[in-house]
Amino acid sequence: MVSASIASQTITTAQPSAAADGDCTTYSVPTYVWEPATTNNIAAKRVLRKYMEWGPKSPDAALLDTLNTASVPMTSKVFTGGGDGILYEAAIGGQVKAYKDNTATGGDLLTPVKTYSLNWSSAKRILTNGQWFLVFASDGTMDVYKQSSPTTGDGTLTRVVNGTKSSITTAISAADDAWMVNSTVQWLKDGTVQQSTLLPVSLITGPTVRLSGTTEVTTGIDATQAWAPGPGTVSTQTVTADPDTTGQVRTYTTGPWTQVDDDVRAGIVGDIMADAGPCLTDPDPSIAPYFGTPPDDTGDAVAGDPAGDTIAPPSRTVTGTFTLGNGQAAPGLPVTVTAPDVDMDASGETKQTVVGTTTTGPDGSWSLTLPEALPASVQQAKDDNGGVLNLEAVAMGTTTSGVKMLAVDTLSAITDQAAVDTSIAGPDNGHSVKLIPNTVDTEGNLKDTFAASTEGQTYAAKVENSPAVVDGDDPQWQSDSATLPADYDPYLVGGKNVAAEAVRPPVVPMGSGTCDTIRMPVASKIKYTVVGEAHAGWDAKATFEYESSMNTSVETAIKSNGDWTLGGSKEVSHSVSISVGYTNKGPHYAKQYKVPIEYVKIKNQYICSGSVRSTWYKIEAKRYKAPAGGALGKVGKDVSGRDGSANFNRSKKAYRNYIERGGNAQLSRGKSIKFGSAVSFYGVSMGAKTGYDSNHKQKITVGNKSGKHWVWGKNGSISGGKAGVFYSK
Repeated sequence: MVSASIASQTITTAQPSAAADGDCTTYSVPTYVWEPATTNNIAAKRVLRKYMEWGPKSPDAALLDTLNTASVPMTSKVFTGGGDGILYEAAIGGQVKAYKDNTATGGDLLTPVKTYSLNWSSAKRILTNGQWFLVFASDGTMDVYKQSSPTTGDGTLTRVVNGTKSSITTAISAADDAWMVNSTVQWLKDGTVQQSTLLPVSLITGPTVRLSGTTEVTTGIDATQAWAPGPGTVSTQTVTADPDTTGQVRTYTTGPWTQVDDDVRAGIVGDIMADAGPCLTDPDPSIAPYFGTPPDDTGDAVAGDPAGDTIAPPSRTVTGTFTLGNGQAAPGLPVTVTAPDVDMDASGETKQTVVGTTTTGPDGSWSLTLPEALPASVQQAKDDNGGVLNLEAVAMGTTTSGVKMLAVDTLSAITDQAAVDTSIAGPDNGHSVKLIPNTVDTEGNLKDTFAASTEGQTYAAKVENSPAVVDGDDPQWQSDSATLPADYDPYLVGGKNVAAEAVRPPVVPMGSGTCDTIRMPVASKIKYTVVGEAHAGWDAKATFEYESSMNTSVETAIKSNGDWTLGGSKEVSHSVSISVGYTNKGPHYAKQYKVPIEYVKIKNQYICSGSVRSTWYKIEAKRYKAPAGGALGKVGKDVSGRDGSANFNRSKKAYRNYIERGGNAQLSRGKSIKFGSAVSFYGVSMGAKTGYDSNHKQKITVGNKSGKHWVWGKNGSISGGKAGVFYSK
């Protein structure tokens, strides 16, 4: 540990020398985001994530995720060191630690350089250009230190100003945000940006520095945070109540103040700081942004519409499997298949329409062939859903120890070729569903545990403000009032685990003619649901189209034992007679897209001769429905963090293709990936996937800059039709 020197020094300059405009080669600036704490535990750490602000003065500015991170104690303060990749940490133990960012050459984000014996942990804020360190106290007093080796961070930190205070230092201390670039100190307060200059002065006691003069740069800035990537430019970040638009980054040039890019990126939340260099220039427009090693320039060209998934032919047969809780077969159980979309808009009790019954075989599987001529009400429900018939298969019984068990499977049947042509992936068959305890209804009344006051403690609430996860799965079991523990076991009943107990069929078989399943809607709400995303990196524009009809499959949830379990998916294919989405957005644009879907929570009861035998809840999507005065569709969260050179370098080479300048590519057949946490409804988070067809597309259009524009699929090559979604470099 090295103690800091306090000796006075001769002042030779107040700032690092800046390169002349013609000599400047800096066009991308390391930018660090210290992400918010995820816990109140003071022993925990916060993530420091490195981005690269590419072309800050350009209308096509980009904030690219390098995928490099480090962890810093949440009790520390972190600040950048003036354009040479040096970062500092002020720790509570009376230490200031210097680090070198070596990620550009494959090293660590925080490579230790030196530790100083200085206690800056109580400082209100610390600003530096690498050479000068301005340490502000909460009362507006300022100490100034000088670093003898700014470019390496391993010199001597010497205090040259002790406890000075002025109207300028007081204003900076009380500002919403403040930053330093070369000898200029700028600060943001209530939408106004002001600046002052750090100048050398000579006093009787010796040379020192001071902040001189205050100039108003601009007013009316809608931002809560700002920073300077370099001289002549400022970037801002705005936090809003809308989780889809919060963390909006915009760029400006100064002298005069001009907005150059109003949508650099959204979703960047945390303390943001730039390793501002002494000068800035514009990047070469013919070079695609990259970080570290330039990308491999080999691959196959792709253009036009990939082939997409092979869609199964129509079929009148639906299948599935019911098992015990341990996954073993559940043979001999009667299965009743109903059409839940019949009388879907009824406000009171309705009887479920039975389309057929069958029994599970020795391996727990079941099969049912639908009649050639469906009942009129069932045919109408099918026609209203674009030719896709949503079905519900239910099996129930009792374990050898007397515990009631229930299983509900949601599936769909496609019996006509016309529906196959616009479906997600043909018939939705073959699910394996476990029987679960049906224990909440011991007296015929299911107690609904949902309460708005506890919804914020649920898994659904925790993920609702995050982007929907590509190929992500929500927990199969969820509580609508809390977050379930990792060791949650739904098969513990009365201190005994019933997962392996054999299940006997009910005394009165389902569908026997003496029993009915009664359906009662108890709550409904319109929720904007993620149905897709599109990506456009350098010199490209993104289009996401969702037109004419729904083509989305949303998970359902069942509550039989007091908590919810995710089941199959319901396909929503209603005609909506509109076109929504976004067109030709970019470059450096990637957003999810959401449409309004009405969801309903339903109370189901199986009643025989007036006696309730089973009760369960179900959550399911109902139809596309825009709220009165609401958006027909809306742009969702920023997902550009999946694009860029760092992600490209990590992708599988077999999944990569390039598009020549002036070309385009689109996914318009097959199915998208599943978006986990696509929607949260009454404390339950559910996933969704969308089919690509002539009305539902992810598309990219490339400009005319020289070079190859790279794209790569999430789950396979774009040309092979298995991508699900594709990204852009």
